[in-house]
Amino acid sequence: MLGEVEESVRSRFHNSPYFALRDIGCTYQDRILTLCGRLPTYYLKQLAQSMVADLDGVADVVNQIEVVTPRDRTVVGRGEGR
Repeated sequence: MLGEVEESVRSRFHNSPYFALRDIGCTYQDRILTLCGRLPTYYLKQLAQSMVADLDGVADVVNQIEVVTPRDRTVVGRGEGR
């Protein structure tokens, strides 16, 4: 069951139109699925959790995905000293 659940998670994320989900990892132990990785929005974090919550053998999903946003937003066309 262990490998089947993790493979199902990978398959669901890989087949999603949201490419960022393809980098999300997971572990499965004692019927608890833990998601980990980084995504750019809270929407994608919640989407990832909802996509796997109904898998057979999963009693609970622990969502440890970190939401990270671009820290350094450079304005195009602006050089230093302007």
